[in-house]
Formats: sequence, C-alpha cells, structure tokens
Amino acid sequence: MNAGASYTLLGMTERMCLVLGLHVESTGFSLKEQAIRRRVWWAMAFQNSHFSLAYDRPSITMVSQPEIPFDRKSMPGHRTYFETLCRVVSLALEVLRSRMYPESSRPRFHEIRECKQRIQRMIAEATPHLRYKEQCHSLVEHIERTELRLHSSYLLSVLCRVSLDPHSHLDEHRRAIIRDDCIASLIDTVDAFVELHEINSHCSRSWISLQRSIASAFLLVANDDSTQTWALIDRLENVLADHVYADGEADLNNRTDSAKHLSSSLRALREIRESFRARKAVPFPSTAVGPAIPIQNPSPVVWRSSPSFEAELEIPTTMVTGSGGGVMPVPAAAAVLPIEEWSMRNILGRVPDVMLFPTMNGKSPVV
Repeated sequence: MNAGASYTLLGMTERMCLVLGLHVESTGFSLKEQAIRRRVWWAMAFQNSHFSLAYDRPSITMVSQPEIPFDRKSMPGHRTYFETLCRVVSLALEVLRSRMYPESSRPRFHEIRECKQRIQRMIAEATPHLRYKEQCHSLVEHIERTELRLHSSYLLSVLCRVSLDPHSHLDEHRRAIIRDDCIASLIDTVDAFVELHEINSHCSRSWISLQRSIASAFLLVANDDSTQTWALIDRLENVLADHVYADGEADLNNRTDSAKHLSSSLRALREIRESFRARKAVPFPSTAVGPAIPIQNPSPVVWRSSPSFEAELEIPTTMVTGSGGGVMPVPAAAAVLPIEEWSMRNILGRVPDVMLFPTMNGKSPVV
C-alpha cells in the first residue's frame, strides 16, 4: 500500500526481466522454460501496467513483450483465467503505447467502441466459469471470475473516461453513449470488488484491486447521483471498514500499514457522503445564479504529508446559513464555493492524493 516503495520495487523487477530477456522470444530454451519465462513477464506486466494507467507514468513494458503463454490445448471458449487476463493486459499496453503519440492520445469514438468489443470477445472466449456465476464450482473459480470482471471493467472505464470531460472532442450524442458505458464500467468495477470481498475477505486485500475500486468509486460519485450508486458506495464503505477495523479496537498506531492507509480512503468517502447530504439539506435560493453562501470563520482544507508517501485529508466543518435561516455544519471545502459551483466534482478535487502517487511539480496524476 506504499505507492513510492511499490513503484521502486516494480521498476527494479521490470529491469531484471529485461536483463533476463523475458520481453523477447528466445529459441534457446525448452518449451517448458519458454512458458515459464512468458508467465513471469506477463505477471510483472500486469502490475506495471496498473501503475502506468493509474498514475499516468511511462513504462518500457509497453514497448516489447513476448507471446501470451497460451496452453497448447487452449481454444476460444476455454481460455483460462491467466490467459484471458494477459489478453486484457495486452490491450492495456496498446492503450499506453497510443498515449505516446499526441495525435492519438485522445481516443476517438470508433476506437473506444472497438476496444469495448475486443474486451467483450475476450470474455466470450474465456472458460464458462469466468463468464457465468452458476458455472463456478469452487472458491478459486469464483475468485477468478470476479477478478477478471473487476480488471476488464476498470480498463473499459479508463477508455471511456474521455466522455466525462466536458471539453472533449466528442459530440453530445456520442458523449452520452460513451458516458453510459463509463458509468456502467465504474459500477461493475466496484461491484466486482465488493463481491470479491464477500467471497473471500483475504482476496479483497489485493492492492491493485483496492486502488482500482476506490478510484472508480470517487469518479462514480462525482458523475452519477443515483440511488444505485449510493447503495454501492454503502457496500464499499462496509468492505473498507472491515479492513480498517480488522484488528478490532486496536490503537491506530498499532494497526497494520494497510489499515492505516485505507482509513484515509474510508474517511474521505464518508466526508463526501456527508457533504452530499448537507448540500441537499440546505435550502438554497431558487435563482439560477446566486451569491456565495454566507459562512462563519471558514477553515481551509488541511493537508498533512507523511514520509511514507501517503497523504491524509481532513475536511473541517463550518457553520453555513441557508436562505431559510437555518444553520448547520457543512465541510468547509464545499461551503467556500458559490452555489452554482457547489458540486461533487469540486469536493472531489480536494481528495486526489488520498490514494495516489505523490504529485510532481504541482501536476496531479490521473486517477
């Protein structure tokens, strides 16, 4: 759960793979050894590609890679979990390579739809237990199905994320189509993670699954105010709480590093929920554009940096007076905004470093 240490460790691992020549095919090894070399490289590429996608950081992994380690008896309709996941990672590497060129860094409508179809074909060619819950007959099969759903949905949400940008090149009709795909993919990502926890709580401790699900949750609540979304956020909060308080009432300093890290995300989700409820509770004027909300002694958002590359967010409350004369506590991050700018996106703008790699030169990484 330490992004800085993980990034350093994975960088070293990536270079060891290059020194061993795992990124290219070699006939100097037996078929068994070649399969092992390919499997090790793709396992590394899975984690490395997550860093590149989540933190918008370049990686030499995307430049060259060996063949996917398909079994000799593998065929469409019976692709294993690892084979299918490697295909998803391969598509992610293609996306990362396209970002290297300015003219193709912003995916077009037909490119997004084509990638969606490719992901659907990958799932359709997987073994039955990866496609249908009723075909799962063991704990391992259930875990593989939910993990594949989580990672494939996350990749599709990344591809469709351009539709959430009001200044993107998409026209309104196409933006609406892609946006629906993006919201659905974000929901699937978080829902798969929650299901994974229900199947086996130990499996939901995977740091990639955790980060992808939390990032998807923040993006989801910023763009979808539906009952389904908030019900899903409730379930995610329960999962995070299970991990944070797994040691019972142990002192905060005695909890695991993972529990300490997740407590920031859990607290941020709860603060966002309270901000949303407060926004609905305060009676505002019915004017289209109104003055800023009167506040008493506004307090700024307080950031505390730590040597472990983690940032914790504290959102202080302030007393807000509505047009009806009522006074209630509201997070100051929301209260200092004019009415027309008091949106979830503004609130979420204060919480990007809860789970992300430290920013460099004032530039925020991509969630």
